[in-house]
Amino acid sequence: MVDLAADYVVVGGGLTGCVIASRLSRSEKKPKVILIEAGSDPSSNPAAAGFLSGLSLQGGEFDYVYQSEPVASTANRVHTLNSGKALGGGSILNYGGWLRADAADYDEWGEVIGDRRWTYEGFKPWLRKSECFYDSGADPDQHGFDGPMHVISTSASESGERKYLLREPVRKSWAELGIPPNLPKKNGTITGLTEMYENSRDGMRQPSFKVYPLDNVQVFTNTMVHRVVFSGKTATGVELADGRKITTRKEVIVCAGAYRTPQLLMLSGIGPSAALAEQGIPVVHESPQVGQNLHDHFVIYLAFRLRDPSLGYALGSPSWQNPALFKSLPWDWVVTEPLPDIARKHDSETEKQKRGLWEAITVYVPPGIPGIPMDGTHIATSTMLLCSTSRGQVSIRSSTPDDPPRIQPNYFSTPLDRDVLIHATRQTLKAMLATSHMKPIVESEAPPSGEGLDGLTALTADASDEEIEERIRRTGTQHHHSGGTAAMGKVVDAEGKVLGVKGLRVADASIIPIPLSGHPQATLYAMAEQIASMTIKEA
Repeated sequence: MVDLAADYVVVGGGLTGCVIASRLSRSEKKPKVILIEAGSDPSSNPAAAGFLSGLSLQGGEFDYVYQSEPVASTANRVHTLNSGKALGGGSILNYGGWLRADAADYDEWGEVIGDRRWTYEGFKPWLRKSECFYDSGADPDQHGFDGPMHVISTSASESGERKYLLREPVRKSWAELGIPPNLPKKNGTITGLTEMYENSRDGMRQPSFKVYPLDNVQVFTNTMVHRVVFSGKTATGVELADGRKITTRKEVIVCAGAYRTPQLLMLSGIGPSAALAEQGIPVVHESPQVGQNLHDHFVIYLAFRLRDPSLGYALGSPSWQNPALFKSLPWDWVVTEPLPDIARKHDSETEKQKRGLWEAITVYVPPGIPGIPMDGTHIATSTMLLCSTSRGQVSIRSSTPDDPPRIQPNYFSTPLDRDVLIHATRQTLKAMLATSHMKPIVESEAPPSGEGLDGLTALTADASDEEIEERIRRTGTQHHHSGGTAAMGKVVDAEGKVLGVKGLRVADASIIPIPLSGHPQATLYAMAEQIASMTIKEA
């Protein structure tokens, strides 16, 4: 590659980067767009095509596998932070869940930055634009039917063949605990029991670079960007890790993700002046909030031993013969709930307590839980903290992009987060162990085993707060839903433009100013659609 020029240079060919590059390249003026991705093209790897096969990709060539700093609030553990390093980014590694945030979350986003385009009503057209919803009879105000991303419910996929034996017992167990059904998610509210939606087509993964065509984009893979280049306060292009440069006639748009984007901004001279000075990086613009406000969904996975595995309740059982059961993760229901009256002691968070603060999903296989076999003898649950109040930081280790960013996630570090996840874990234990519909099926909780997990004993439905808290601190982990490190209103404006400079925009999870419920990819595709439209209007 010789030195090049383009109208737009997009840094990061992940989920949002592919949307931005594709939409810009297909706009009316047909600008020249260059997309630069540090990882490789995964198209030739058959494991990247499916969801279950994609589990093997975590920790491999398509994953940055960042290591956090020790986290004091999680027993001083170092966390492995999976992050896509490939064309398609996280859309290669994720599990396919297509779950929007609650309308109240989007409304808070809009309120925090003072811009109605990011409220639920303002954002809804972009949520619709990105999706091709499977049910043509669904509410057209809530869903789109001609977008690029095919979205379908678990029960409707595979022509209705994908029905798991525990679907009804799990649904009834949550009903027994008073969780109301909310299948239509009316007015964008997601609390209650809803069905899992997935962005799958014929049971296969839909990577961003295939759904959003890049045939009009000049794509460079295996290419690391060192920094954004400036003339004064105006971005003029990027410098690659090998010293070559690509210039831009209009904008550089950074889509490198919640960890890599703040690193790139700091390497480019935008960030806290003390951190830049420590690495000898000249300050282009003092922006103290770069790398701050790191938020994520923190989760505890629990495994449950089945009383009679021969009945075929879990993947790995010899009786699982229907091919439809192997398409995507074996799951069906999603429970999202607020915190009950105990939350009143957190006075400053009163409004947030009314929203969905935790999520529980039952999965009919225990993927990746240490020491638990995937042989049909166990099922698992994912119990997740959604609107976390804990915040971490991302910084730089050196002035070179070859060194990974320094990440201190600070999980599970506030009283509200503690109360929410302990309560949510207790509810999950009750649903699996103490309801009339699951107690005859599940024998017990099965603690993980392995290095650093000595002494863990099985949790029961009446486990103490202290027992549950210890398990969370020793085994809880992140759910690959990080954001906030170049937050809207602090680092960028409401259109993703980096404050204090010109010609530089950010369009990835790092700009989302607050944690959102749901799972992020549905929001990220819509966010990228809106920012692409904003960019095109200025062309």
